[in-house]
Amino acid sequence: MVVTDTLERVSLPELTRAYNLGFSDYRLAVAITEEKLQSTNIRYGYNPECSVGLFDDNTLVGFVINGLRDGYAYDSGTAIIPGYRGRGYARLLLEKALSLMNSQGVHTWVLEVLSDNTKAINLYKSIGFTQQRGLNCYQVEASLFKEKETELKLTKDATIPIPQGDCLPSWQNTEQSIIAGGVPVWNIMVKQKKIGTLCYENSSGSIAQLYIQEEERHKGYAREAIIEAAKLCKTDQLRFINIDEQYAALNTLLHTMGFQCFAKQLEMTNTLRGKA
Repeated sequence: MVVTDTLERVSLPELTRAYNLGFSDYRLAVAITEEKLQSTNIRYGYNPECSVGLFDDNTLVGFVINGLRDGYAYDSGTAIIPGYRGRGYARLLLEKALSLMNSQGVHTWVLEVLSDNTKAINLYKSIGFTQQRGLNCYQVEASLFKEKETELKLTKDATIPIPQGDCLPSWQNTEQSIIAGGVPVWNIMVKQKKIGTLCYENSSGSIAQLYIQEEERHKGYAREAIIEAAKLCKTDQLRFINIDEQYAALNTLLHTMGFQCFAKQLEMTNTLRGKA
C-alpha cells in the first residue's frame, strides 16, 4: 500500500538511496553521497517536518525535500523513482507538503525547475506556483585559467561580512545558506587593500557570490578574482549556479571568459494563504 508521511523518521541512507534513484535519469546527472546530501540539507535548511515522502510498504519511493527559514520554504528536491511515475504521486506529495506548510505558518514556498521541464512547470503552476525569474548555470574548465597571472590575491577569513550586492541570490546562495553550509568566504585583495568578497567552495568548484566594491569596478577585478578562484579549484569544473538572467554584468563577463551555460532554470514561488 502506498502512503504519504513526513520524512521525520527517514534515515540519511534511505533518503540518499531514494534521492539517487529518483534523479537517476534526470537530464543533469545526479549522484550524491550520504555526506554530500547531509551537507546540502544543512546548507538549505532541511526541515523533515515540512518534507514529505511516498512510501510503499515502508520503502521510500518518492519525496519532496523542503528547507525552512523565517516563514519561507524551499523545495530542494522533488522526485518519484522510476516505476511509480505517471500515477499522480508527485501532485499528491506537493499537495501534502502544501498542507503541512499552511499549518506551520509558512507564507512563501520557493523552488527552481529546469526551464525546459514543461511537465513539472505545469504541475507547479496548477498548485499555485508562479514564475519569478530565469536563472543561468555556468561552468568552465578550471585548467583554462591556471597559468594566467593577476595582480590580486584571495585570502580566507572566517569573520568576513557578506555584503549585499546588485543581484538577488537564489536560496542556495543567500548569506544564510552560505553560513549554514560553511562555504568559505574570501577577501579579494589588491596590494594589501580589500576590494571585494568571494564566497567560494573550492572543494566543489562552486562560486556562490562575487562582490566588487563600487569604487573598484570596471577595472577587471571580477575577472581576476575568477581566475584566482580557478587556481584554487579542486575539481575540473569551476561553476556559478543560478545567476539571475537579467544581471547583464556577470552574465556577459562569464560568456566572455568562456563559461558555458549548461542549464537554465525558472525560479517559482507559491504565496500561501495566511501571509501577513
